[in-house]
Amino acid sequence: MSLSPASAGLQVKIDKAVHIIGQFNGAVVALSAGVDSSLVAALARKALGDRVVAVTAVSESLAPGEIEIAKKTARGIRIRHIVVTTDEVHNESYTANPSNRCYYCKDTLYRELRRQADNSGLEAILDGTQLDDLGDTRPGLLAAKEAGVRSPLAEAGFSKKDVRETAHLLGLEVWDKPAMPCLSSRIPHGEEITVEKLSQVGEAESMVKRLSGARDIRVRHHGEAAAIEVSQEELPLFHRDDLMKQVKEDLRLIGFTRVTLGPRKTASKQATAVVAQDYLLPIINTSNH
Repeated sequence: MSLSPASAGLQVKIDKAVHIIGQFNGAVVALSAGVDSSLVAALARKALGDRVVAVTAVSESLAPGEIEIAKKTARGIRIRHIVVTTDEVHNESYTANPSNRCYYCKDTLYRELRRQADNSGLEAILDGTQLDDLGDTRPGLLAAKEAGVRSPLAEAGFSKKDVRETAHLLGLEVWDKPAMPCLSSRIPHGEEITVEKLSQVGEAESMVKRLSGARDIRVRHHGEAAAIEVSQEELPLFHRDDLMKQVKEDLRLIGFTRVTLGPRKTASKQATAVVAQDYLLPIINTSNH
């Protein structure tokens, strides 16, 4: 895969990342369907050739459609791709949903990646952490540190903007894909995570995306209430006639009796108080239907 011309500063970062990766005697890349890990996979393929494998973990917390995107990305990069199943949703420390829930998820993931690396005789485990991630509270970073995971994008000085620009230059289709954290992040900390809740959230998000055409959404799970959050840019999509009526009717079918809609706050914008539009649904007795 060849690069289109890049700015001098960005080219320095690309070359540095490739150099960092090239020092390893093979590597396993933790490949999600996101742009960060996809870029690492592409650069690792460039640096190590066939001495690299991309691994995608599948569990009940993976959003619908993400595994297909990861597979397509791997094919485009021409990198060997392995799909594994992880069982973090059966770990009580994870399902209790503490504030450091992500630690238990990543700990499970990196243990599996180390096993894959050892089985293939590969030295390093690489992830897609970049500089913007380091400013957030991310318990998963502790698990990465404990597992000896390397983050070539952060080490080479990539910001999220740099990542997207480089991915675009490389022709990666996911270059502008919105972030899609695991479904467990839609359940408030302290509320138990169950397979049923994860399935409900995944189905709800698929429904809302299909009906609205929006790409960057979340459906937060609050018992019988679903809080739809959408990017500010895509919020007008929901103002079309009768769209919310259809949304609330579809979500009622999977157990949500109340729906709210509001803009999604992003890390790059200062949080502001927002009054969500509230759509109340009647509780209907369906025992005879």
